[in-house]
Amino acid sequence: MPLLILALVLSGCASGPRGRAVYVLIDTSGSYIRAVPKAARIVRYLLGTLEPGDTIAVGRITSLSFTNKDRIVAMTLSRRPAQADAQKRAMAADVSAFVKAMAHRPGTAYTDISGALLEAADFLRGIPAARKEIIVVSDMRQDLPPGAVRHIPLPLTGVEVLAVNVIKSLGENMNPVRYIARMHRWDARVAKGGGRFMVVHELSRLPALLQMS
Repeated sequence: MPLLILALVLSGCASGPRGRAVYVLIDTSGSYIRAVPKAARIVRYLLGTLEPGDTIAVGRITSLSFTNKDRIVAMTLSRRPAQADAQKRAMAADVSAFVKAMAHRPGTAYTDISGALLEAADFLRGIPAARKEIIVVSDMRQDLPPGAVRHIPLPLTGVEVLAVNVIKSLGENMNPVRYIARMHRWDARVAKGGGRFMVVHELSRLPALLQMS
C-alpha cells in the first residue's frame, strides 16, 4: 500500500503544470517609442532561455491596450527541439520587423499600462505553465484617455512582473520622491493582484533576475 500511494503522488506531481510562459509588453507611446529597439534585444535574450513546450507572447502598450489586436505574436514552442528553434528564429524576425516599422511611426497619444497588464494576465491565465512572467518594457508612466476605466484588480496571482528600462522624467530626476512613489504604486497594485513587481534598470541584470524569479 505505501508503494502504491507513493506512485500515485509521484504521478500527480509529474502531471502538474510545467514549463514557462512569458508575455513581453512594449510601450509604443509618444514618450517612449524611441526606446522600443531595446525590446528586440530583450525578446532575443528570452528566446534563448526558453525550452521546447514553453510559451511566449509579445504585445504593444497603446492608448487602449485591453485587446488582443495589439498582440504582435504569440506561440507555444514545439516539443521537438529543431522545430522549436525554427519558431524562435521566426519570432525574432517578426519582432525585429515590428521594431523597424515603429521607427517610422509616431507614438500613441496615451499609455494604457493597466489595460496591457490585464490583457497579458488574461492570456497567461489560459496557459498551464508552472512559471509565468510579464516583462514590461516601458517608462511605467500611465496616461489614460478620457473615459478609460482601469481601477480594477489585476489578476496576477503567481505572476512575476518585471519593469525593464524604466526611464525617469526630468521632474523625477530633480525630485526622486516622485519616482519612488510611482514605483511604489505599481508595486502595491501588482502585489494586491497576487503578483510580484520588480524594476530592472540595467538590461545586463535581467538574466540573473529571471533566474532568481
